[in-house]
Amino acid sequence: MKKGVDVGGTFIKVLWEDGRREKIYVRDISQNREEFIKKLREVIKDGKPSRVGVAVAGFTSLEGVVHRSPNIPALDGVDVGKILAEEGIEGIVMNDVSAGAFGEWFYDHRDSKGLLFVAVGTGLGAGFVHEGKVFLGSCGSALELGHHVVEKGGFLCNCGRRGCLEAYCSSYGLERLYEVFSGRKLKDYQIVQRAKDGEKEALKSVETFKEYLVLGLMNAVHILNPDLVVLGGGLIDQLREFLGDLEVRLKDAVEGLPSKCLRVRFSECGEFCMARGALALTFL
Repeated sequence: MKKGVDVGGTFIKVLWEDGRREKIYVRDISQNREEFIKKLREVIKDGKPSRVGVAVAGFTSLEGVVHRSPNIPALDGVDVGKILAEEGIEGIVMNDVSAGAFGEWFYDHRDSKGLLFVAVGTGLGAGFVHEGKVFLGSCGSALELGHHVVEKGGFLCNCGRRGCLEAYCSSYGLERLYEVFSGRKLKDYQIVQRAKDGEKEALKSVETFKEYLVLGLMNAVHILNPDLVVLGGGLIDQLREFLGDLEVRLKDAVEGLPSKCLRVRFSECGEFCMARGALALTFL
């Protein structure tokens, strides 16, 4: 039986081929290298799977080495591919959103020639599938869309640079925008609720978030020329009622030719999206 494993900083999520799901809380050990690796080994081999796909939040090489994971410091430098080999399990390791992009194509959008998946939650990640194959770049780090600069000298990003798209389009980005406009600190879900209630500072924060999101997507569309952009992630799910005009705004922003074949859709795979993508990888 095959399974997909999504390794995050708060939970490790598991999706089996037969539909079984599991969430393992790991936030309290996300900075403890020894304990985190021990737990990851346990999860990978649990149930004696025939093949495992592992999706990791971080800069992950083609060989399965996590060079850096901003949200899971315990995994920095860890060779997850080697862990699979040591446990005698056949598998594949990939950046989580690249895996999620493949899952979107594999399960929902096989008619797409070029699918760009953008997930916005704690951070902002992206993946690109061209003609059924995940584009990973020369060493596995392609599509770090959250870390291209959209504002020179702008907000500090969790990666350490300034002005990254993620610094504006993420949970902490929305929280920062709200603090700038209101002078108050609130969590992302509180800001979204205030926007739904019509509070002007919250609405302005959401609108600014959208402006940066369109800017980032426009850049990606001009570079990749996808026929489909799929948006997902926890913050996108929270903001769905405010994003109904996103396709129109994006198509108005890009050049006529790439706009002509472009569609925008929202992911329906929920919180197990990356685990689903990891599972899809096991069928390659």
